[in-house]
Amino acid sequence: MTPLKRFMADKGEAYSRIDTERIKRLWAQKHDRFHLAPIIHLVGTNGKGSTGRMLAEFLHQQGLRVGHYSSPHLLRFNERFWLEGADATDEALEQAHHDLSDRIGSQWAQALSYFEYATLLAAVLFESCEAVVMEAGLGGEFDATTIFEARLLLITPIDYDHQPFLGHSIEAIATTKLRAMRCETLLATQPYAQTNTIAETIAHQRGLTLQYAETIAPKRALLSREEEPAFWGINRQLAFAAARWLGFNPSLESFKQPPLPGRLQRIGPNLWIDVGHNRAAAEAIVAFFKGRSIHIIYNSFQDKEYESIIALLSLITKTLLYLPIASPRAASAEEIERACSQNGVEFGHFKSLQPDQNYLVFGSFKTVEAFLKGVDAR
Repeated sequence: MTPLKRFMADKGEAYSRIDTERIKRLWAQKHDRFHLAPIIHLVGTNGKGSTGRMLAEFLHQQGLRVGHYSSPHLLRFNERFWLEGADATDEALEQAHHDLSDRIGSQWAQALSYFEYATLLAAVLFESCEAVVMEAGLGGEFDATTIFEARLLLITPIDYDHQPFLGHSIEAIATTKLRAMRCETLLATQPYAQTNTIAETIAHQRGLTLQYAETIAPKRALLSREEEPAFWGINRQLAFAAARWLGFNPSLESFKQPPLPGRLQRIGPNLWIDVGHNRAAAEAIVAFFKGRSIHIIYNSFQDKEYESIIALLSLITKTLLYLPIASPRAASAEEIERACSQNGVEFGHFKSLQPDQNYLVFGSFKTVEAFLKGVDAR
């Protein structure tokens, strides 16, 4: 393990309370030590990573030096930092870690959260980039990524997630996310009409230009292709609209390949993986696998709506196979089994894949990570 990764492991990814002012205090003191181009910022519930990577790959193909910051990672911390077509190397990350520590000092370096420190690492790594794409972590208004000047904000579909932090209504969640608006904004097709109304109100109050991706990108961008989930069309349409806004004339073929692992990705003849973890992701899963027979290898964090997610999954499976994950936030086998029983889903423990059966690994990044790292899973 490199010094940076030991340093990050000591911080830990888990959170129970968020200090929304800490990174703002640091930035007020140290911002003149950073030299990052205005970012293309992504806020929303689902689709931020995929949309951002599609756009970053397109800009890279146009000859620009591009950085893309996303989270969380699946297998390696390096995945969060995509620079000129590849994940950042250990050497590049170590140098950024050294530079960042010098710029902010050891006291600040220790005080920052896992995500805050990773965000500033990205700012150091991407200083030579002509285009920087950054996705928010949790929320929008108070997210660490909002400290950077933005040239364009992309709003992916907003849905229910992280309710203890963001609120228990779609109005509260959307308001918190949309208060990140501080520049020209492109809004993806939304599942709730309230989101459009709130976005228009904030744009009017702040004197900002708000455009809908569907007015810039062709409708055919939303058409599903073979073995492609419907939400890919929404991601593609937003990435296409952003490329148009930036002055390019892209083709839809520029945005056809799944650019990030674990987004309803087929990794074998009878095996898919998906890092989704909320109701919106489960609804997309159900729509994609409708009419098929599939076993779901599953686990969830306790603070997620796993009961209602399992109720949705019951529409496409009769068998749910529990996979342990190494996290203090993980739901127990007893909790998952109880939710299965309430929804008429057969519960079991995952042991191995059978060649004549179809499987989906689903529930969180940690679930997919545990499966991919498991000796018996492959």
